[in-house]
Amino acid sequence: MSKMKKLYDYKTYTGLILLLIFFLITTYSILKGYTREVDRLLLENVANFHTDFLTKMMTFFSFIGATRPVIVISILFLGVIYLKYRHLQDVILLALVSLGSVTLNVLLKMTIKRERPESSVIVESGYSYPSAHTMAAVSLYGMIIYLLWRHTPTIKARIILITFGVSMILMIAFSRIYLGVHYASDIIGGVLISSFWLLTLLAIFQRYLKKEKKKSTQKDTC
Repeated sequence: MSKMKKLYDYKTYTGLILLLIFFLITTYSILKGYTREVDRLLLENVANFHTDFLTKMMTFFSFIGATRPVIVISILFLGVIYLKYRHLQDVILLALVSLGSVTLNVLLKMTIKRERPESSVIVESGYSYPSAHTMAAVSLYGMIIYLLWRHTPTIKARIILITFGVSMILMIAFSRIYLGVHYASDIIGGVLISSFWLLTLLAIFQRYLKKEKKKSTQKDTC
């Protein structure tokens, strides 16, 4: 193994471990009530900036981060990717990331059972931690960035791609706080655990691609 590969693996594993540690710290802090006051103050401060226009805009971003719109966007995106590049592995990867994210969210919510904020602009059911909308946004737009990055050659196009993906994640996540259906710590926990899941699968996928490329190279030289 080369020094470069060792360094890459070290950074990857370190990043994943840190994400998991920060998620566990966030979860522990919530269970102990350490975030309660900060969460309450943030919700109150955000509520002071409510306007009809912002409420409509945040409701829209919250809507497209819901399960059905995310499924539709995922299917459309995968259809375009597959028809253009014919990479079935990309379809499988996005499916694994999305299904895993949903499963993780359900298991965590049923385990922690944190109640939602008492006052909200819209009505939501289910438990609060971690935010399912945020986890879905990180998984979906993180995958969009990753898959399109591989086929985007110019720096300018990549900057636009990253800006779009990150903006969508931030707007969907913030909309949940603005609408009062999630605490800020719900969002932080959602970002951390979904990023951990996404990057773990991408690291595995990258190893798979390298092995396939190595096999292909060996066959060509035979």
